[in-house]
Amino acid sequence: MDSGELRRFLPQFEEIIEEEVLVAGEEDPIFFAEEFLGIHLNAFNKRALLSIINNKQVIWVTSNQIGKTVTLAVAHIWFAFYKKGFSGDPQKIDKARFETLNISPVSRQAKECQRYVKEILHSQFSWEENGERHINICKIEWFWGGMNENMGRIDFSNNVSFWCLSTSEDQGANLAGKQFGLISYDECVQSHHLEDELGARIFSRTAKYNGWMILVATPDEMGKSQQYWYDLYTTAKEEQEEGRIGDWFLVEGYYYENIFIPEQSRREFIARLKNISPIKYKQVIEGAFLAAVDAMFTLEMVKSLWNNKIEPTEAMIGNSYVLIIDWGVADQGDETVMYVANVTDVDNIEIVRAYAKQGGDPVELMSMASFLIMNYNDCPVVMDAAEMGGIVFKKMMSKFFPISFGQGNKPDALFYAQLYLRNNLRKKLDNDSTSGNNRIKSYKLPKLAKQLSSYKMDDKKIKQDWVMVFAMLCWYVEKKLKVSKVKSYPLTGFYMPKK
Repeated sequence: MDSGELRRFLPQFEEIIEEEVLVAGEEDPIFFAEEFLGIHLNAFNKRALLSIINNKQVIWVTSNQIGKTVTLAVAHIWFAFYKKGFSGDPQKIDKARFETLNISPVSRQAKECQRYVKEILHSQFSWEENGERHINICKIEWFWGGMNENMGRIDFSNNVSFWCLSTSEDQGANLAGKQFGLISYDECVQSHHLEDELGARIFSRTAKYNGWMILVATPDEMGKSQQYWYDLYTTAKEEQEEGRIGDWFLVEGYYYENIFIPEQSRREFIARLKNISPIKYKQVIEGAFLAAVDAMFTLEMVKSLWNNKIEPTEAMIGNSYVLIIDWGVADQGDETVMYVANVTDVDNIEIVRAYAKQGGDPVELMSMASFLIMNYNDCPVVMDAAEMGGIVFKKMMSKFFPISFGQGNKPDALFYAQLYLRNNLRKKLDNDSTSGNNRIKSYKLPKLAKQLSSYKMDDKKIKQDWVMVFAMLCWYVEKKLKVSKVKSYPLTGFYMPKK
């Protein structure tokens, strides 16, 4: 929109700011923050704000204390002020309803962004720089309309509302029916269901405006969505390093960039943290991804499992398959989980189909197992027969001659699962297509990713049924398929007596 349109759109600027300044503020969020809001920015703040000019899906992966929530507050004010994404008659735009949203799994974090917006627009935002305390001077204090703290809503003077809500445990269900020009998700790694939320529950809330999404978090090995956050980060980083345009634009931020923490304090904190916990230092200061010390499968190992497919693969004539089952019929217990794997090449296994059911009817579950067996070339079936339920299922499916997996096989199965994933990772690090094989691959299975990344041998409280079916598959390949292969040796090099 040109300067004339902006002047009609925001008549409050008649005697306050020159036309070119108003236009510059719309084009450049850094200029807007410094000139209109009167705040200073660090290097990360600037990179992060620039990232949302031409990219509608961005991720900010940062260290602690870099100013990411303040940056979100500035972004929301900028979007609200100019109603970013709207086009057409400025006078009609001025009357149009527009909303933006900031969410977080932690209620306190969502309210923190709300507090920053209020402080900035009331010239109450304070920071320390070069040994001096500063307070911003906001030129658009009139833009503030009011706040309902209980509802988590701030209203602006141009018919725009900014919401700050907690997703809590409802996977974003409280967003139903609303549409937003910008959605930011602060500390998204703490979500229990980030991958599920992003689809129908969050991304769909930007459909009306074809709006922006910003995901923000410091890596946290205890975060429930750490594996998915790591996958997004590494994919975006690889794409940008190779000059490719991907789904998400990545911005990284580091603790030592925060000029608003006195330099001496920064140095002392870094030195202390290095001495106390050299490993934790990389996460807090550099925003690095760490695996829990007692995790059996690292983030890299889990990521190495995926083969860029998102859907099951149908059976092919001539291929060999196997069905692996872990039964579970309790309504509140583990799921029944089934994998079908292509085992034609025992050095390149591929999980081609997965099925799971919570508290399913035994007849229905057996029908599904029978369907998969027949559909995938009358494949053999392996099932966990350690518990009473497994024994009963084995007898009921005796016509398929099921192979038993017992409790005593569990240590070997987990060992092979680790071995296979390490081999995947080793090949990737070698960057050599001839060095080893991708021992096992799968289309993307979010539940398997989540359970693998959080699996611990001694933790009985965590869900592990998807992990155990994966381990059973590795055990079957090593213990049943490979040992059954007849090895042949050429009859050369033997001593032959002279005639």
